[in-house]
Amino acid sequence: MDIKEIRNKFKYYFEKAYNYEEAIKRQNIDHNDVVRLRQKLVSFPHVPLLIHDKILLIFLNGCEGDIEAAAKRIESYYNIKNSSPELFWNRDPESKELQFSFQIQQMATLPISPDNCVVFIHRTADTDPHKYHYDDVFKMFMMMAEIAIFTNGPRNGSIFISDWTGAKFGHLFRASISSIRKGLDFVQNAIPMEIKAVHILNSSYLIQVLFSIIRPFMKKELYDIIHIHPSNLNYEEFFEKHVPRHCMPADYGGELQPLKILHSKNVETLLSYKEYFYLEELYSKQEFDQYADELLKDSKISFNN
Repeated sequence: MDIKEIRNKFKYYFEKAYNYEEAIKRQNIDHNDVVRLRQKLVSFPHVPLLIHDKILLIFLNGCEGDIEAAAKRIESYYNIKNSSPELFWNRDPESKELQFSFQIQQMATLPISPDNCVVFIHRTADTDPHKYHYDDVFKMFMMMAEIAIFTNGPRNGSIFISDWTGAKFGHLFRASISSIRKGLDFVQNAIPMEIKAVHILNSSYLIQVLFSIIRPFMKKELYDIIHIHPSNLNYEEFFEKHVPRHCMPADYGGELQPLKILHSKNVETLLSYKEYFYLEELYSKQEFDQYADELLKDSKISFNN
């Protein structure tokens, strides 16, 4: 891939992302702090040189404007990705493994909540534990979250909803302790948007079994924002206290289309970003750093917004 092709592809994807000027005003962040964050990252050898201001702003906002914390989170983001290829690389949405996961899982990005949070939902469509593979499901979910954050831009946080309908004891054996630990490390120390709440719907005794396994890897800050809801949940109360009706699928009494349809649209979106995932892997591995000087001075694509 030559410099011209790289330039054009970067330009295309950054233009598809959110509006930087609108986000700066909405989140009340000073652009000069984004510049300071970029300068801070120069001393971090494992962070790619070609980080666009749109990415820096998301991290800075997620760390409430703390430049030092944002720099450490960005460093963790790339370190964890590069040390966990089973969870973050080979993200071709047309691959056999991910196509299979698309069939047995359903997940979608829901509308921005009234409190300015990005909302995600997930459930298992095929409950056969033998078909479940944690690494591919986690990879698929993070692909969806990455595109949602990239396109929606900095927000006040994120809300995760996981429906445990059909969960079986056998599902717990389809994930290695190593992968669970790495996944939690990424969610707690590297994800660019603060997690405001995690809602477990249709919970069973399995959630307690799972917590007994993962609790040693879980920070108190994450544990404290997990809300466990039984199968007889009063959804009217849920809409009022947590996520409003207009942000939920019809399956849960919401005003959106059923999750199956939302999931299909999500898969279409991921397929449209096939090339982005390929480029992002090379970019994260710093394989484009050799072109940094030429790209940074190129007037056709500004990494300094």
